[in-house]
Amino acid sequence: MRVNINSTTLDVNQSKASIQLLWIGIVSICMFFAGLTSVIFVDKMNFPASPDWFFYSTLVIIISSFLLLIASNRIKKDKSRLYLVISSFLMGILFTYFQFNGWEELTNNEVYFAGRKAPKEHSLLYALTGAHLAHLFAGLIALLITTIKIKKYNSTNYLGFKLASTYWHFLTILWIYLFFFLLISS
Repeated sequence: MRVNINSTTLDVNQSKASIQLLWIGIVSICMFFAGLTSVIFVDKMNFPASPDWFFYSTLVIIISSFLLLIASNRIKKDKSRLYLVISSFLMGILFTYFQFNGWEELTNNEVYFAGRKAPKEHSLLYALTGAHLAHLFAGLIALLITTIKIKKYNSTNYLGFKLASTYWHFLTILWIYLFFFLLISS
């Protein structure tokens, strides 16, 4: 018995599967961060004041997400978008730099990750921001691959770009949630 499946059917099925897997991953990450942030309510924790660098990183990641939205529209119209994707990637690097500066500012204010001087609120603050940064590294890798392959995407073939940008927008929303959560909890 022969099964005849044309390449279009395979592409559509692969596309649907890829999108579903991405959303399963996103939901899993949401559950992880929901668990971490719920500890704050259960233990009635008060965080130290967020460093100014976290505010700057919030602005940067919002701008990078906005640039990817513009790039998405340009791909759908088969227009140039390389500079937008590169700019988003560079903003992701800048976000990372700002996060490390924020941690340095926390340390200078004697907010330590671990040790005798580190209450659990301090450790959780580093865990939340560090876990987000770890997921952001995956997003940076996805943006780098997207940047390398950007010329292959067009109005009918942009699944890789769509997956990378969806994940990046999720990281943006997650950071905004964490940022305001830290502000409210301090």
